Amino acid sequence: MGHTLDNIDNSNVDFFHQFHLHESSEWPFPQQIDNSIGQISGVSISKDNFVYIFHRGDREWNQTTFFENNVYREKHKGPISEQVVVVLDPKNGSVIKRWGSHRFYMPHGITVDHENNVWLTDVALHQVFKFGPNSEDLLMAFGTAFVPGKDLDKFCKPTSVAVTTSGEFYVADGYCNSRIIKFSAEGRVLLEWGRSTIVTGEMLVPPYQLWIPHALTLAEDKELICVADRENSRVLCFNTNNGTFNFEINPQLFQRLFSVAYSPMAGGLFYVLNDKNMDVITDTLAQGIVINATSLEVIGQFHPKDNEFSRPHDMAVSPDGTSVYVVELIRSHIRKFVLDSDIQNKFLNKSVDTLNVSEQELMLNKYNVLENCPGLRENSGKQILLIMLIIAVGLFFTAAIFVTVLIYTRTKSIAHRKDAAFSRWQPRTLNAADGFTLGNIFNKKQRAGFEKLATVEVSEDDDDDDYDDNDLNVRA
Repeated sequence: MGHTLDNIDNSNVDFFHQFHLHESSEWPFPQQIDNSIGQISGVSISKDNFVYIFHRGDREWNQTTFFENNVYREKHKGPISEQVVVVLDPKNGSVIKRWGSHRFYMPHGITVDHENNVWLTDVALHQVFKFGPNSEDLLMAFGTAFVPGKDLDKFCKPTSVAVTTSGEFYVADGYCNSRIIKFSAEGRVLLEWGRSTIVTGEMLVPPYQLWIPHALTLAEDKELICVADRENSRVLCFNTNNGTFNFEINPQLFQRLFSVAYSPMAGGLFYVLNDKNMDVITDTLAQGIVINATSLEVIGQFHPKDNEFSRPHDMAVSPDGTSVYVVELIRSHIRKFVLDSDIQNKFLNKSVDTLNVSEQELMLNKYNVLENCPGLRENSGKQILLIMLIIAVGLFFTAAIFVTVLIYTRTKSIAHRKDAAFSRWQPRTLNAADGFTLGNIFNKKQRAGFEKLATVEVSEDDDDDDYDDNDLNVRA
């Protein structure tokens, strides 16, 4: 348009505050509900707007919690005696209901679906559970208690569940396998993709190589299932039907991504929860970031009144998109953030298309966010695209030469085995007999899982940044 940021008149426009969220003064936290609330690992919002939290009672995840083979070390302590699922009033944070005592060992993720069923993951049990709306009514259980595995009838420290309105669901599995598995509503495995990897330096990480898929969110209106790829510092979005990669949300903005949530408000918004790497000196804040789901541009941020979060772990958005809840491990806190009232009136039930935002205003929006968000750098997507294009061209010619040589040096059978091995970690459709069913939750049929390049076991509490070389478990 011929404009520069210097000559834009921004006296009447402040798009940075169009998606500003403030911490609620009416919410009772950051004080604890009571002493029985331990590390809060998960949060979810029901269709009725009630707030569900999943906490660990007297348990803490540290470097002594698991053996090197991912087996839970403290089974002898028995299940947590506290009621680990707590339902809160969204208006004042008062406790409405508690349940879940003497069932769980190391809670992690919680999801309340469209029918008010409650889905829970336990990393010590290596299991996923579905409870009915009446709390203690267990409808489904997946995995074998205390037995980690990479086959289709087992999990290894599963982290999160996302459920579609048709009843199909996805499981992020998790700290060891770094894969995503899609299930039918009846519990049959339909699809799986992903494998664990560690890429150091400035190398680009392929989209199907994950490093702790920590949280899932569905954007059903866009047919997307998105994952917070924690240690790869990015959000990846895949097609809900076949698991094919769709796009990656700018990894340069983040250090460690613990959660991602989606709201269809204003044409679609992603809320991303970023924590900083304690091993690196940085100006990056532990904060929430708001991203336009269409343009993938940063359009806002939010953090506590006292500057930043302390070990943020999970996040949930209210059904109407006006409130965001964030849980912190260290303080056992849950914080509520509310979209400014004038913003709600302007954007609620409206899409970006109805706003008639000009290109000049969008430029100003990006400028204001970058100026006002500590620790954020400008999106260098064009530079990355150019680099990727150059790399792709080089890889194409390299691959052509390699294939030519391969024809003369390898037999067709070896080539076939290489192709088969490569395809194992891409989206793969499963037959009816391959995976979980409600009738054979503990199916003994064995299938080969994904081969892992490398996995770093990182505990989740204050010690999770203090791992050393002994925590690096490399498998061929």
